[in-house]
Amino acid sequence: MKEFFRNVSPRRAILDLWQVLGAPSEYRWTGMVLAATVTGSIFWLMIHQEGRALPPPPKVIYFESWRANRSDAEIIAGNIAAARKAKAEAAEEERRAEDIRKMYKAVGAATGLDTDKMYKDGNAERSAEEKAEFNRNKALLDRYMEKGAKPVIDPSPAAGN
Repeated sequence: MKEFFRNVSPRRAILDLWQVLGAPSEYRWTGMVLAATVTGSIFWLMIHQEGRALPPPPKVIYFESWRANRSDAEIIAGNIAAARKAKAEAAEEERRAEDIRKMYKAVGAATGLDTDKMYKDGNAERSAEEKAEFNRNKALLDRYMEKGAKPVIDPSPAAGN
């Protein structure tokens, strides 16, 4: 083991470089220029490659202060507007997630994986999670709403999509 570290030590590498640079050769400078050009080209390509970054982190939203004398209609209208905004944000997030899934699908197809089966399995899993969340929300709604009361539904749900 001691022999291995002696051969790969930085001191040994510098001595080897000094020996090679000091040896008389008609291709020494040509080889150095060529090595520097290739290495510089690789670094230049890596630095100038473009790629997509992750989406920016979500903005922090602070609680608003509302008037104490708001009417029920104003409260309901505010809740509907907030629900529409949340649905639009969720749709945008789902669009971004679908773009990422497509990129992974392309990479998987290039490596020989069965991406169609994995995509279908993922869609089935997401749909099962959505159904479970819907059932949990429905159970909470049934538990905490008064008997006979109907939840307020957005009169124009297509406007938020």
